[in-house]
Amino acid sequence: MRLSELIRQPGMIWRRFRRLLRTSVFRLALLFAIAFSVVVGVSLAGVYWLSTQYIVGQIDVNLQDELTQLRGDIGEGNSKDSSEGLIGQIRERVSQNDKSSRLYLLVDANRHILAGNLLGWPKDLTCGEPAEFSDQSDIVPKNRQAEDSDIRVRALSTQLPDGRCLLVGQAMIEEEGFTDHTGYLLTWALGIITLFSLAGGGWMGLAVLRRIDTITHTATQIMAGEFSRRIPDEGKGDEFSDLSARLNQMLDRIDELMAGMRSVTDNIAHDLRSPLTRLRNRLEISLTHDRPADEYREVMQQTMDDADQLLALFNTLIAIAQAEAGVRREVFTTVDFSSLLLDLVDFYQLAAEDRGIHLSAQIQPGITRLASQGLLTQIVVNLLENALNHIPAGSKVAVTLAQQDKTITLTIADNGPGIPNPADRLRVLERFVRLDTARSSPGSGLGLALVRAAMHEHGGTVELQDNHPGLKVVLTFPCQTEL
Repeated sequence: MRLSELIRQPGMIWRRFRRLLRTSVFRLALLFAIAFSVVVGVSLAGVYWLSTQYIVGQIDVNLQDELTQLRGDIGEGNSKDSSEGLIGQIRERVSQNDKSSRLYLLVDANRHILAGNLLGWPKDLTCGEPAEFSDQSDIVPKNRQAEDSDIRVRALSTQLPDGRCLLVGQAMIEEEGFTDHTGYLLTWALGIITLFSLAGGGWMGLAVLRRIDTITHTATQIMAGEFSRRIPDEGKGDEFSDLSARLNQMLDRIDELMAGMRSVTDNIAHDLRSPLTRLRNRLEISLTHDRPADEYREVMQQTMDDADQLLALFNTLIAIAQAEAGVRREVFTTVDFSSLLLDLVDFYQLAAEDRGIHLSAQIQPGITRLASQGLLTQIVVNLLENALNHIPAGSKVAVTLAQQDKTITLTIADNGPGIPNPADRLRVLERFVRLDTARSSPGSGLGLALVRAAMHEHGGTVELQDNHPGLKVVLTFPCQTEL
């Protein structure tokens, strides 16, 4: 949508945003952003903590070095000179570090101040333990206190051999400035990462929502009656492209089935009209005048023939519907295809000789398959009758059955007139399709349609080829020994 349209329609932005909030993609992206922010926050907090611990550790090392140096200067003795020497060293360091952040304190066993720049011993501090206190406390001189902030003081103490306690502290002015600045930067970094995570989640949600809207819009158009609409493919090769391709294939299949249904309905109406009209006219004529019993008997026989034709038509349609729906797979058994085909060829051998047609077979023995014996019989019967009914006397029909690797191939070929037009060879597999050359022969145009449906039931294919001359029907079955 253009920016000008968004400006003119601010309500659309709000509606789209509310819809985005309800999408599962945005919720997942939001959860991911929150989880990612939490992980990053914990990581940054860990970095901050490790940094402060490292700084405190370095200060402790420096303070410990100072304590060691002062204690080493007085030795292990307990003389007055040693005591005066330590007090002198502390006073010297205090005078040299008048403006520094280093703090000293030497007290006796009763915590009376002997030397140093602190005003008292830290409260509740046991000699020999580390301590932390604020530079704003009452034991820190005013000239050592920071003006605008509360600075921590890190201190170490040690017990001297004569019972006195020596404390050395460090006001962490620069260190706290560094940690405060680091914490400020890490907080901003966490905020920026969280913001970009949420923005990325929103962007992903909008992108997915746009693709879904395209599919929804197309589905709405199809439901409104525009059956030729298809979902556009942006060519990105992602899961949405795969989904669009599968949905378009489904729509093509539905459109094909609807067209076939319309064609079937029209053909049924056309094919039923003639026998029903004949049946009604015959009955009407027989009722106009009294007739001999023989004429009534003939009318009844003709009526029964028409009824049988209608029943055969409906039975074939039911068989096709069951085959396409896979209903008969429940009765699949292991069928000896070779023996079945030999029996059928032998059965039609006499009929072929009566019509002056040479019927031959080349059948590989021992070929078995999990199948419906009734459907396999119907396939072969339909193809053999088509061949015998549509080729002239003196022609040849060859039946071949062979198995190679994982494929079973059945071929029924003749050298009759065939179907020269490739488009017609595809069209005759549809329901009620009869070519002009077959209009004069009996039939409903459902034989090959039943063959195709039965092949679909068995997971196979049927193909009509030019035999140069004649027609070759090639049936291909995948080998299957279990469901």
